[in-house]
Amino acid sequence: MIRYLIKNNFKLMFRNTWSVVVMLLGPILVIMVLSSAFSELMKSYEKVDEFSVGYRMQETAEYQGMMESAKAAGEEAGILFYEYPEGEIEDVMEKNGLAGFVEFSGDTYVVYKSGDYEVEGITLEYFMNKMMNAGVNAFLQLQEQEEIVLPTEELEFMPAVNARDYYGIVYIVYFCWCGMICATGVLSNEKKYGIVRRFQVSNISEPKNYLGKFIPITLTVSAGMAAATAITVLLYDIHWGSPVLSVLIVFMMISAGNALGMMLYNISDSLVITIIMEFTIVWFLGFFGGSFETYMFSRMPDALKHLSPIYHGNRALVELSCMGKSNYTASAVWYSLGIIAVCSAIAILAGSIRKRGRA
Repeated sequence: MIRYLIKNNFKLMFRNTWSVVVMLLGPILVIMVLSSAFSELMKSYEKVDEFSVGYRMQETAEYQGMMESAKAAGEEAGILFYEYPEGEIEDVMEKNGLAGFVEFSGDTYVVYKSGDYEVEGITLEYFMNKMMNAGVNAFLQLQEQEEIVLPTEELEFMPAVNARDYYGIVYIVYFCWCGMICATGVLSNEKKYGIVRRFQVSNISEPKNYLGKFIPITLTVSAGMAAATAITVLLYDIHWGSPVLSVLIVFMMISAGNALGMMLYNISDSLVITIIMEFTIVWFLGFFGGSFETYMFSRMPDALKHLSPIYHGNRALVELSCMGKSNYTASAVWYSLGIIAVCSAIAILAGSIRKRGRA
């Protein structure tokens, strides 16, 4: 019976061909527009040669004990830190040809950037954000030690990533979470032709009914994303990392997005409400996850970023592309699995309750 459901839902889905076309052309058009529009912005993240930065610790600065390990991590990233305890900061920068200057005071810091070293200044801001996040965690855990040793593996500097690669990856991920567009053909035709009532009469179990929709929707979206990825690679020469890991992460994102959509539909019993709710949720996940503002330069707190599964997927895939490895691969997969499990369970429960109510 489940085989029949899958086959029937495939047919229903392709009766609404516009939704399949949107899933195919949507990411291609968005990638084309954004990669061109933000190409200059992304150049600010190009890898630069080694450069010098000054720093000053005020007496009230809380992070004095971590500077040695911070300087070591900075040297690996091509940033050389030199202490300048006195003098006007602007004069010190100009006199010594510094690309930037960091002034520590209390539990905060201020980054000064030179107009002559724009790329280096943005690189310094990114490094300081990573360093201070790692430093705060170390400080909270090791307050009784005289020196805070930063976890330098968290400060590993990411090589250059251009606009085409970045947006070519993150918008494939974003559209993975919009897979319920393809479900409109199934869900609208179910009500139109009275298929829901037939299922109730045939006494099909809710888990089978759920899988009968979930599997064809997931496979259709996967095929659409595979085609969109292949086209963007051919047109824009987008570089992906490990094929196996990239396919795994993208497939898990698609499955999680569809599970979320099916849960919303079974709860609301309205296709319009489902689309509005899912797109709203996905927009916020993308906002925190780096779909609109590149996560490298985002000033958003890391705690908010890590709440978004899209952030984990974007981070893993972009780092696999330009570094060949990522510490976020496992979290992207496990986060998606958790969403699939929870949303599927709620969707089946909601569907069962509604089915009993209609009986």
